[in-house]
Amino acid sequence: MKQILVAITVAFALIVAGCSTVPEPDNANEPLEIYFLDMAGGASTLIVTPLGQSVLIDTGSREPEHRDADRILRACKDAGLKQIDYLITTHFHTDHFGGILELSKRIHIQSFLDKGTLPSQQERNSDWFRHLYPLYQQATRGNAKPIRAGDDIPLKNDPTATFPPIRLHCVASEKKIEGFDGDIDAPVQGFEFKKPDNTDNARSIALVLTYGGFTFFAGGDITFNVEHHLAHPANRIGKVDLYQVTHHGLDQSNNPLLLKALSPTVCVAMNGPKKGIQPNTFNTLKVLPSVKAIYQIHYNTLYGDQGNTHPDYIANKYDPQKGRYIKASVYPDKGTFTVSIDRNGPRKTFPIQ
Repeated sequence: MKQILVAITVAFALIVAGCSTVPEPDNANEPLEIYFLDMAGGASTLIVTPLGQSVLIDTGSREPEHRDADRILRACKDAGLKQIDYLITTHFHTDHFGGILELSKRIHIQSFLDKGTLPSQQERNSDWFRHLYPLYQQATRGNAKPIRAGDDIPLKNDPTATFPPIRLHCVASEKKIEGFDGDIDAPVQGFEFKKPDNTDNARSIALVLTYGGFTFFAGGDITFNVEHHLAHPANRIGKVDLYQVTHHGLDQSNNPLLLKALSPTVCVAMNGPKKGIQPNTFNTLKVLPSVKAIYQIHYNTLYGDQGNTHPDYIANKYDPQKGRYIKASVYPDKGTFTVSIDRNGPRKTFPIQ
């Protein structure tokens, strides 16, 4: 009897070990893919690794009903996903977490992550928060894990080393910055500072994704003073290849000091027809020597030439209801990444720095 139990135990252990093993990749040229989705001025970014793991950053808005969930699910289908492995909510504003409940009912979400702290009391007292947060709790079942500055999201890496290492790392959360312990809002002599931002924007999760020599920065809606300390006295991120334009391109974010430090090759603004990209931010990006292209989800109807890139780089320039996404595909073995409009739209290739 004892021998039978031992045999059963060993067999079970082997089954578990086999289930947890990362499969050897079928295609050494499989890219890392990043989808910037049309949330009409909200935000949702889907990352799919070469090993098939998925990370969704934010879920857009709850209303109009079905719109944002439909667009996220369409991207998941295009990416061949059956589930979302990690869903990260950068902060608790309606355009970033409003769509979570419907989405969670329509596709399996393995793990929920957020910054672990609620907004200020003033925002918690708002009608929108009191309406939406119970839906968030229903979706997560209270099991969201906190992400702090300095944490990694535990993505799988290829044990055969066919693919280069991939890492998704948190550099800021809850107005705390990795490597900085001071007061975020304390002025620094010789530099421009803004009034303290007490909204949940400043407390957003900011992430750096690296894949071989490729670097992508997505800062949620962090604002000016937080951005300062990511760039000074040390550049805590380094230069990036791809920059998700912070806070939809609004001027209360996108500190020129940080943008210069990042020196991105390609910028993607998750803007709406009447929300971002604002003139100061657009001009700051446009004059950076490193920038080869600025992409936008929508044509900006408020600012004309002062807030719009070349028409070829605007996903929804003619029909704001179409819901086209912008997609980046990264090929570190070739030293390049491509950016395209939607699944089969125009594609442009850029060098990895």
